[in-house]
Amino acid sequence: AEWTPHTWLSRVQVRQRVHHKRTFLFLEQMILKHNAHERAIGIVELADGVDFHFKSKSHGNRMVDFVQNNFVCKFTKSSQLVTHDPRNNSHHYKHTTILELAPICRDDLVLLPPKCAKEIGGIGPIVLVYKVTTSVHIVDIHTMRTHEIDQTKYWRYTFLACAGRERLTEFVVLNLEDLDQADFSVSRATIKQKMKMVKYR
Repeated sequence: AEWTPHTWLSRVQVRQRVHHKRTFLFLEQMILKHNAHERAIGIVELADGVDFHFKSKSHGNRMVDFVQNNFVCKFTKSSQLVTHDPRNNSHHYKHTTILELAPICRDDLVLLPPKCAKEIGGIGPIVLVYKVTTSVHIVDIHTMRTHEIDQTKYWRYTFLACAGRERLTEFVVLNLEDLDQADFSVSRATIKQKMKMVKYR
């Protein structure tokens, strides 16, 4: 087979096993904001993700690093020999990296596995995801305790959402009544995110 220099040598496949595109819309905004796609020679949108093609392995690795630095994800790498010239012992490979994004999004309701809940101090087990960065940020809906579950811990338990944003119902709150904060602890993250426990009617 003949090797053509202008074809891609590094492919980064970003995938997420969810039925919506919210994470990929956010990923697109982040890529455009930071111009992370400037070295891509091809971008292909698929039903379950996006493929990025690059001319060199180093350019592909930059995209991998960008996604890892902004999302909860894990990756697998593989290489395929394209050509080999025994006369000068030269090899040309195509490199593929599959990045799997955690199937967890903001506003997801989660039931934590018992071992996970115990490991993070007994929080939950029913929690709400209020932010996803390189960690999954959760708040206990009964105590308002918050916690950050890092990538290593998330993939160890790989919990899924019980319900997502599409299950939410819009309604009008006519009156709120603050609860006694002595009954539960309020973390700095709770205050920063402007979350508090109230009664409504």
